[in-house]
Amino acid sequence: MAMFVMSDIVPEFCRAFETMGHRVVAAQSVEIFYKPERKHADMQLLPVGGKTIELREADYGFANTIKCERSAEQKYPGNVLLNCLLLNNKLYGKLRAIDKAVLKLCESLEIETINVNQGYTRCSTLVINDRAAITSDISIKNALESNGVEVLLISPGNIFLDGFDYGFIGGAGVSFNGKTVFFGNVKKHPDYEKIRGFCKEYNSKLEILCEHIPLTDIGGAVRIC
Repeated sequence: MAMFVMSDIVPEFCRAFETMGHRVVAAQSVEIFYKPERKHADMQLLPVGGKTIELREADYGFANTIKCERSAEQKYPGNVLLNCLLLNNKLYGKLRAIDKAVLKLCESLEIETINVNQGYTRCSTLVINDRAAITSDISIKNALESNGVEVLLISPGNIFLDGFDYGFIGGAGVSFNGKTVFFGNVKKHPDYEKIRGFCKEYNSKLEILCEHIPLTDIGGAVRIC
């Protein structure tokens, strides 16, 4: 049974995810963040090389945990200490904003670090597999494609995130074991047919949790084991 940390702000998503046979650990509330971000797992935890880097403001008690060196802050870029993307032994993110604990671990593991302009790198990117990803950010697209990853660029917006104009695709889905799971009705996204075709092209079965709920950025789902 795989274990994922994800927000329980929409309990239906957690229940539906559990019916797929996975264990769900409810994301903790990081009070320093703005309310819509407080339970976003992709801003609290970053698995790297068998270890989990964790905000100082969180305490999940997982094995092999490393704490951030800096405390999180409410405003950007102090809220994106762990908002970076690990793919194919490369770490993408706004390097000046990433916590030093991440950079030190990457150096020790010989993981290449690559700078992008988007500080919400992981939120903005839905990795389908090690060959493909979806984003609405051109700087992420260019960086990934420069390193051999095929990228589907979608239009920004059309993803619900309470308190903000819109959310990000990376926080509205998760891919694992040959499937891509969306939190809410991705069929209503204007680029749905492109998304569906892209997932099919890269052999990832598209699944929708709670089709009656709009596609929602809940901070993704972070797999711990």
